[in-house]
Amino acid sequence: MEWWIFSDAFLITLFSFITVSISLNLEAGYTGIPNFGKHLFVFVGAFAAQGVGVRIAALIYEKLQPQAAQEALAQLRSMVPGATWSSLVHAAADVDANRIVVNNYLRPFFVSHVAAEALLLVTLLLVTVGLALFFGLIASYAALRLREEYLAILLLSFAELMVLVVFYQSQSLNGGNQGLWAITFTKDPVRFALVGSGVLAVIAYFYADRLANSPMGRAMRAVRDDEVAAEVFGRDIASIRLKVILISSVLAGLAGFFFIQNAALSTSLTFNRVIWTFLPWAMIILGGMANNLGAVVGTVVFLLAKRLFEYYQVQIAHLFHLGSASIAATLLPNIFIGVVMILTLYFLPQGILPEGPSRTVNFEEILAETSSEAGEAGGEESK
Repeated sequence: MEWWIFSDAFLITLFSFITVSISLNLEAGYTGIPNFGKHLFVFVGAFAAQGVGVRIAALIYEKLQPQAAQEALAQLRSMVPGATWSSLVHAAADVDANRIVVNNYLRPFFVSHVAAEALLLVTLLLVTVGLALFFGLIASYAALRLREEYLAILLLSFAELMVLVVFYQSQSLNGGNQGLWAITFTKDPVRFALVGSGVLAVIAYFYADRLANSPMGRAMRAVRDDEVAAEVFGRDIASIRLKVILISSVLAGLAGFFFIQNAALSTSLTFNRVIWTFLPWAMIILGGMANNLGAVVGTVVFLLAKRLFEYYQVQIAHLFHLGSASIAATLLPNIFIGVVMILTLYFLPQGILPEGPSRTVNFEEILAETSSEAGEAGGEESK
């Protein structure tokens, strides 16, 4: 097996899906929130670097280089007949000039000016978090009022409405069905995406694991298992669901932001329900729901199997007497995934790594403290 099977693009995809799977596991696995609109929150991160990012980058460029911005606008008008842009910001978000503006003017400027690039990066990360929180609040409004299948249907419908209708049908937001070039960072955006997505995946895992083994984690499981009982014992159901949705939305949005640094150009349909919602669901079911390590294992096993099908597509097509190798690369992985999911649910209904007990209480430490206190109290009484 050649080393290219673990290419930068594959690792970026792997790290991005690990983050998304962990965020979905916090919602569905630990709290019982069936979020079938996960792809919208991943797309939000890409939108922050595309539809919003190009506008903010062009605005900064105009403020720091007003003369160069005017010259660039004049050149663009000569390249695109009939253009009526009033500013470089307007041109940067137009599908006819977006690629030229980003690759010829904005990217060279920010790469050569580290301070401006750092300012832009911090701004777009804050925009990503803000957009994720905004859509998370909308999702939480439904999550506080609906349960189970009704909530799943509503979240899926809302995400499809935003992705397929609002963003895909409107060129003014994100380039419509043509998309926009995203603002990428450093001279090697692929390496930046690899490092950023990897660091985010590590942070997401340790944060989710710490959260799951905290009193908040026990409260999340209580809400999932029996809301009435949790409320009787004084748990604020609305607050718990709201916090989990907001945390998960931010993680998914940041995953989308770093993923688009490698893809650069995409439309909203790149972040469709099959790839960024149904596959993460399959990954956490395979690995084990309410188990963060299980979510990671399920994601790795899932994507490695898919990658192997793509790598050996010619041999597989020949083995099954298929007329085209592309069929082996597209149809057989889905069939294999379906078979594996059925077998997993039948033989391992809790996944490869089942849910374990919460490690929020150290009973040995409590026992030692109790014994020492009892010994001290006995000594005082004897005196």
